[in-house]
Amino acid sequence: MSSTATRTALEPLRALRYDQSKVALAEVVAPPYDVVTEPQREALIRRCEYSIVRLELPESAQGAATMLHDWLRDGVLARDDRPALWWHEQTFTGPDGVDRSRRGFFAAVRLSPYDEGRIRPHEHTHASVKAERLELMRATRANLSPILGVYDDPDGVAAARLGAAASGDPDMEATDFDGTVHRFWEVTDPAAIAAARDSMADREILIADGHHRYETAVAYREERRAADGDPEGDRPYDFILMCLCNLRDEGLAIYPTHRVVMSHRDVDRRFTQAFSIRELPAGTPAAVVEAELNEIPIDTIAFAVWRGSQHPAMIAELTDQSAAMLGMPGVPAAVRSIDAAVLQALVLSPLLGLDGEQFLTTDGVRYLRGLDQATALVDSGEAGAAFLLRAPTVEQVQGVTGSGSVMPQKSTYFFPKLWSGFLLNSLSDD
Repeated sequence: MSSTATRTALEPLRALRYDQSKVALAEVVAPPYDVVTEPQREALIRRCEYSIVRLELPESAQGAATMLHDWLRDGVLARDDRPALWWHEQTFTGPDGVDRSRRGFFAAVRLSPYDEGRIRPHEHTHASVKAERLELMRATRANLSPILGVYDDPDGVAAARLGAAASGDPDMEATDFDGTVHRFWEVTDPAAIAAARDSMADREILIADGHHRYETAVAYREERRAADGDPEGDRPYDFILMCLCNLRDEGLAIYPTHRVVMSHRDVDRRFTQAFSIRELPAGTPAAVVEAELNEIPIDTIAFAVWRGSQHPAMIAELTDQSAAMLGMPGVPAAVRSIDAAVLQALVLSPLLGLDGEQFLTTDGVRYLRGLDQATALVDSGEAGAAFLLRAPTVEQVQGVTGSGSVMPQKSTYFFPKLWSGFLLNSLSDD
């Protein structure tokens, strides 16, 4: 990048937004592309011809670009006249049944390769997914959905200033089919924006959700800069649409993603030698199994195995620390503190005959967030066993990123998702 480019960590953005006099937001916004099933996609398209999923999950990338142009021409979408940061609040009931509110703010965040250490990943990504996203970004020249980034600010300066500047009724509001209420306030006050920018200038950002989108945007930025002769100053493609949430926010919560093994291989002691095993009586409800698992101290590696309601469930706790060190050579201690990482290395890998990279592409393991979904696959006979996990803590995630390493895919589940369609970010000057 040109040395004359400014080094601000973030900028306000002139967002592309739906004209609410022409469409109802609740009918056009949608979950991010990577959690939308095909039946959901069809239902969302039937709900409204201007649904954001028609851009996010199009028939073709060029078709999405044409559609975006048409919506802008017809005024369905319009670009804001003035740049702004956007204060965001999501009020929700988590998978654990607890009511929470998560707060953060939307900005155009400067792209930075991971090796610069300013923005860090915590999970692996799929090359095929990034290729698809890159084709779509090339065609539309836009961020069609945001990513979630978290940062550590004990004093909460940025959140305090922007939250105070967001007053009155929200500028955008919609309730999704999970019951989550999404609210947005436009913040144009120069002093509040300057305070947020100054507060974030030197802070590291951890990608909580949206690794594929972020890495795609970095690749796109490099392509565009090369094609444009590495121009001086900032260009729109030097930034990405991101929602930033303070790690200290009371509403920031991480939930588990369970591993369901589709084959019917027996999970016998050959694969659990490093663990103490406690069986719960057959017929013990899955929720009780999960509760028992959650009672184990977080500094002890643990998981549960569900083999069907007619079989005893197993609670496994790591007792042989040396087995983890030998089975995960060269892996930082921070990663060895993550249940999912140890489970994959010591149990799933030998059970399924897969190495770390193969877990990214195998059909032999499904990653499910809902306890009922995971256990139902086993109870129906479709799957062999469900490995139930606890969510890592925020501190554990920080420890992994601080070690310069990453977790296995789907190790964290930040809920609720940031929905697509409220704010889009153009990557062109026009």
